[in-house]
Amino acid sequence: MSRHCAVFLSVFCFLIINPSLAMDAWWQSTLSELPFNKLKNVIHTEGTWYQCDTGQNVMANTERVRSYCLDDFQYYHQHLYGELSLHTERARFSFLTEYQWHKLNDLILNLRKDGLVLRSVVMEEERYDVVAALEKKTTEEVDKDVILLMNRYPPEATQTMFWVRANEFEMPSPNLEVVLRSDGEMIELQVIRF
Repeated sequence: MSRHCAVFLSVFCFLIINPSLAMDAWWQSTLSELPFNKLKNVIHTEGTWYQCDTGQNVMANTERVRSYCLDDFQYYHQHLYGELSLHTERARFSFLTEYQWHKLNDLILNLRKDGLVLRSVVMEEERYDVVAALEKKTTEEVDKDVILLMNRYPPEATQTMFWVRANEFEMPSPNLEVVLRSDGEMIELQVIRF
């Protein structure tokens, strides 16, 4: 086997074992603390987004909002369809996939792998504020409360989870907000980056 084949095979195997390293640079930059203006450049130069008409390419309060689509974003082993609304001061990503219980669980685990923490959860109409609960309870008690809340409802119940980077957990206005929604038919992963 030639040296080049051996190197290629080694890199390929490494990326299969560590799928987060194979993810698009724009995604890693979105989750990072990269300044927003630099993030926009990364999206334009390194993303596979294409301009599309989602009804968002409009002037909003003298601000031009540009819409982009992504037919297949592989988030770890999940295949998601993506839409991006690029504003002057923020980007709003929306990724969709059909509901399956294991897909929702995988997305939750992948958000945790990426260093995000749960800030609050809403199951049907019942809301649990993790930030407020941690003022009165231990981390273990709060974890247990969240698990018990989620287990009280069937997997296909309407649920919304709000995530932030760990270092922005107590900030009133974090630079990255992630919302994971499921209604038993579709799963939406929404990422807002300021």
